[in-house]
Amino acid sequence: MTMGENSHELNMMIRHEYRASDLMPGTWQRAQPAQDFHVYNPALTRFRNRLLMAYRVDFGYEKPFRVATAICVLDERLRVVPGSVVALSDTITSEATNHYDARFLVFGDRLFVHFNNDWNTVPNQIFLVELDPDTLQAQSPARLLELQGPRQPCEKNWLLFAHDGELFAIYQVAPHIVLHVDLAGSGPIRCRPVYRTAWDTTAYTRRYGELRGGTPPVRVGANYVSVFHSRTHAQRPTPVNSSRAAATLKHMPWFRQIKRWLREHFAPVRYYGGVYAFAAEPPFAPTFLRPTPILWPEHEGPRQRPTASHMAPRRVVYPCGLVHLDDGRWLVSYGIHDERAALRVFTRQEIEGDLERALQ
Repeated sequence: MTMGENSHELNMMIRHEYRASDLMPGTWQRAQPAQDFHVYNPALTRFRNRLLMAYRVDFGYEKPFRVATAICVLDERLRVVPGSVVALSDTITSEATNHYDARFLVFGDRLFVHFNNDWNTVPNQIFLVELDPDTLQAQSPARLLELQGPRQPCEKNWLLFAHDGELFAIYQVAPHIVLHVDLAGSGPIRCRPVYRTAWDTTAYTRRYGELRGGTPPVRVGANYVSVFHSRTHAQRPTPVNSSRAAATLKHMPWFRQIKRWLREHFAPVRYYGGVYAFAAEPPFAPTFLRPTPILWPEHEGPRQRPTASHMAPRRVVYPCGLVHLDDGRWLVSYGIHDERAALRVFTRQEIEGDLERALQ
């Protein structure tokens, strides 16, 4: 079964969307009404026979603006287990005051979450914190992931994974750059590039944008599978000759804000969720790229209200978690339009597609 742009197959899938009030820690709800929060970009993992979900919480429009992470346990019907919601950020000791877009890492019998501080510093910073498996609270201070080499001003999507007792991270999807992650010591965590594989993603990027990180990879057989995100930019008008007054106007801050709002309202940025796989042995070379996305912003309904993070409308699906179910299906967690959290079940064919044929 293959999904195209005009497919209605998404309606046939199992899907669960969460209310902010169900995911809010009690201490935070007492501080302000649940409708003032935006809860989205959920991460997902299975650890010690429990399905865990961590998610981003934007504290409305209060000043100073706060972004935090909470965590909960889900039951077999993907509902929040009563009493399981933990205000994770309240237990984290870190240089970062805001905790954006967490992802899980299971390393042996240890449970971690890594998060970033967005544009709060340049370059931004990514931290790893170990959790107590029983309380789901931070059990030690968060540690900075420190890249040995040049970095871009803002990178949010390093994807950590364990392989044969060692820890690695996908630094970039295309080209496929893999880091070795050294947990030794107690200070910053040293991350160094060890593998780089060039591969052709042109057919996909031409339509849906550059491949970026999404879910931490999950091993299935001889491959690791990940759901990435890609982004198409808002359409820009063709440049034309203009008068000096018009050229001056274009550089006025208020004019740029109006132009950006119009562009994103009528020709908005769109985020998609796609699937790729790479070999489960060094150098972890890519083996498969699904030709079309599995997550489409157009299939998630309209935005309900702008968030404090992104006032201009955007069409967003943002995958953060992936779990391989016992029956061969896949469970994907993702954010919708920077305002809602959802889980969706996919069949093996919908995720893995022609992966086996690609290896032949």
